[in-house]
Amino acid sequence: NYSVGLGSTAALLLFALAAMLLGRDRSRVADGDIDSRNGRGREELVTWPGSIGILGVGLMLAVGLEDVDGSEDWLPYLVGGVVVALSVVGYAAVRRGAFVVTAILGLGLAYIQLADDVLVDIGDRDDQVIIVAATIAVFVLGVTALGWLLRARAIAGVVAGVIGVIGLNIVLLALVVVRAVGDFFGELGMDGVGSGRGSRGPDYDNDVYVILAIAAVLTVLWALAASLDGNPGFTVLAIAMPATMVPMATFVLAVEHPTWWGVALAAVGAVLLALVGLRQLLGRTKH
Repeated sequence: NYSVGLGSTAALLLFALAAMLLGRDRSRVADGDIDSRNGRGREELVTWPGSIGILGVGLMLAVGLEDVDGSEDWLPYLVGGVVVALSVVGYAAVRRGAFVVTAILGLGLAYIQLADDVLVDIGDRDDQVIIVAATIAVFVLGVTALGWLLRARAIAGVVAGVIGVIGLNIVLLALVVVRAVGDFFGELGMDGVGSGRGSRGPDYDNDVYVILAIAAVLTVLWALAASLDGNPGFTVLAIAMPATMVPMATFVLAVEHPTWWGVALAAVGAVLLALVGLRQLLGRTKH
């Protein structure tokens, strides 16, 4: 099976390399101008076999070098670095966004190992939730900043944004589960004393507020990116982040008086909609 994987990966990369080399000469017409249709076809033949072949290289390295010396801490750095390096070569050849995505995956793999080796040891045990959320935000911001220098800035920013939205929601979901379990056993009076009066579960309010602040910063940056670049992916991210994070956060925060939380959030949403509608109305009046 491993031999089949090696052969398939080699075939994909060789096909992409051949398309890149042979298609370069054939993409020009007799008068010396570039034939855009042939150019796009060559890019497609380079992009998809090349990007999938790069992922195959990473997978084959991970499988082949697993348990070489009994430790795998270095393997994500090697696999991620190779994937990033090959992705840079592919992007330099055809400037297609698929290679940006593979580069982000390679960076993410190495970054996860770096976070496990270094970042999780920063701070106290009670700060681990905030550290995880900040680690996700740093990755999103770093990838977006680097990608903004490329022609495929929208793809880089949106892919990183999707990772950020999913990652922060997973962190909040974990808090919801921990809080629910703690409250459940607290209501049963299982507090080690047997008083039967019960107690609240762990207090993660400060953690949630920090996570919401991080989400707000990312939302503002995506809204700014949407206004500068015009890609609808940034707009979707700016909507998806608060739309998913705020309800999830209320499960942790709104232990008491959930009705007032709902009223407050509904009022904020109504004000925002009114402002947007007023802006559209004023814009039509001016025209």
